[in-house]
Amino acid sequence: MANVVIAPDSFKGSRSAIRVAEAIATGWRTVRPSDHLSVLPMADGGEGTLDAIAYATPQATWHHDSVTGPEGSPVEASWLMLPDQTAVLELAQTSGLPLMSAPDPLNATTKGLGELIAIAINRGATGVMIGLGGSATTDAGLGAVEALGATVSKSDAHPTGAIGVTGVDTSGLHQPPVRGITLLSDTTAVMFDAPSVFGPQKGATPDDVRGLEEAFSLLVAHSPQHSTHLTPGSGAAGATAWGLMTFLGATIQDGAAFVADLIGVTEALKSADLVITGEGKFDHTSLRGKVVGHIYGLASATHTRGALLVGTSDDTVLEGWSISRLVDSAPSTEEAIRNPETHLISAAAQLARGY
Repeated sequence: MANVVIAPDSFKGSRSAIRVAEAIATGWRTVRPSDHLSVLPMADGGEGTLDAIAYATPQATWHHDSVTGPEGSPVEASWLMLPDQTAVLELAQTSGLPLMSAPDPLNATTKGLGELIAIAINRGATGVMIGLGGSATTDAGLGAVEALGATVSKSDAHPTGAIGVTGVDTSGLHQPPVRGITLLSDTTAVMFDAPSVFGPQKGATPDDVRGLEEAFSLLVAHSPQHSTHLTPGSGAAGATAWGLMTFLGATIQDGAAFVADLIGVTEALKSADLVITGEGKFDHTSLRGKVVGHIYGLASATHTRGALLVGTSDDTVLEGWSISRLVDSAPSTEEAIRNPETHLISAAAQLARGY
């Protein structure tokens, strides 16, 4: 009897990590029903982090609240309260790109994130954990900080955003929770990287990027901590990480590593015979702070065999691992995206037959 850990990421735009993991487990059991399977859907701090943590923590409670969305209109945001009174939030729930009617990198706000932090603290959270992936914003977290009581002074016509900010008065800022705020990131980009690296993904033109770079330089010059902009990951979510670190004392963690530890993947791999992970598109970026790269590193450290099930991939390889691509067995790429469970079940069964 083998000990198998199943810990995939989501297939973005197609299926959640939970559905991917359960399909892989189903396929494996059709061939090897006696094996012990640890089904642990993963995330790296982006969309799906709440679901992955909830799946592994049945005692967690869901909450749903109305907050200000990235365009200023109300949105419904879900969050988790863990048994130890840690609130788990996703920035994408309050300020995510899919919540925008059209991209607006200069004005999209993180105000709703600040509101949700306040709600969680008022509900008894003694610690707050925030997944930073999927943001629509490049406001350096100023919307969130302002929602928590800071006063942001502006000389520019933009009512929100980082451009035109002349100062941040933190005298009215709410105190962070007693166990602090932990940020989960899948990037090591620093604050000054955010406009050029992430701005275009959110609709920023070259002129917008230059304006944001100038605004960020002014923010750093007038901030109380001059070194936070150099911290790896401070550029995450349009530099929201920087704002929360600078004004609220937040700390930043590698999202995939933190989630793996929290939900038990790291521990499970110590006694595993095989780990199966995967994602929708596997390429060279998968090894830089993403789920697959982290699982590969953990497996290498514990000398655990590994296999990768993906929708598609480039020519990147994982030494010693098998890679199965759904597009190679599905009639078409569109079919693989539309109905991945069928092909995941088949691929997992084939993998089990060869184990």
